[in-house]
Amino acid sequence: MAALTRNQVIAAAAGTLEVLEALGRAEGPMTLARLVQATGRPKGTVHRMVSTLVNTGFATYSRASGTYALTLKAWWIGSSALRDFDLVHLARPTLDRLRSESGETVHLAVLEPSAEIVYVAKVVSPKSIAAQTRLGKLSPSWCTATGRSLLAHHAVATERVLSEPLEQRTPRTVTDVHELRRLLARVRHEGYAVTRGENHPEMGGIAAPIRDHTGEVVASVGVAMPIYRMTAEVVRTTIPHVQQAADTISRDLGYRLPAASGARAALQT
Repeated sequence: MAALTRNQVIAAAAGTLEVLEALGRAEGPMTLARLVQATGRPKGTVHRMVSTLVNTGFATYSRASGTYALTLKAWWIGSSALRDFDLVHLARPTLDRLRSESGETVHLAVLEPSAEIVYVAKVVSPKSIAAQTRLGKLSPSWCTATGRSLLAHHAVATERVLSEPLEQRTPRTVTDVHELRRLLARVRHEGYAVTRGENHPEMGGIAAPIRDHTGEVVASVGVAMPIYRMTAEVVRTTIPHVQQAADTISRDLGYRLPAASGARAALQT
């Protein structure tokens, strides 16, 4: 058999990583048919790639159910990257404080090259009914508060998201491109995002962008809660706490905040 060319090797590696990502996105084990559907690749190709993951210890195969699932080896590599992510350590005290102030689950999110977001840290609400999320899992950016806080400041990612059909994830999901552009412009102007039941029918969120020392938006911090607790008064009183948390983390990253005004000023006095 002829030796593979360099481009073929790169393509095979990229495809195997794509299968790895598909397993990571899934809510549970996946059949070969589901992997084929998720990747859009031929069945034989996907089988070779997922078999590589099994043989290298990144995935397991259950004969009983005919499904594949990730192993802790994948988690170990991901957790190693997260351990070295300084933003998480730096933000932790502020996330804890925001959870105490709001009583709700707090998230720290970053934007991935795919224009999706990934939650890199969270502090869970002590309440019995709270937002359920998974660290490291990719989530949509266009219908979540943390995601819109990031998209509003990243034009390339916005165009990538809006150039493709948008999934109607719930009856409240905004899928109209013009309306989303208007909402993102509002986020840029007001400095925060609010969503209600767009990604999950029973959950909503309030989030604000975090900037680094150059002024670039590098993350977002948000509060997630059931929409039945998301009254107008709760939103009004939570927004300044979320903004102050974003300001504090930004300042810790070296960003020089402009003169306090509006909700920030009211909260700090």
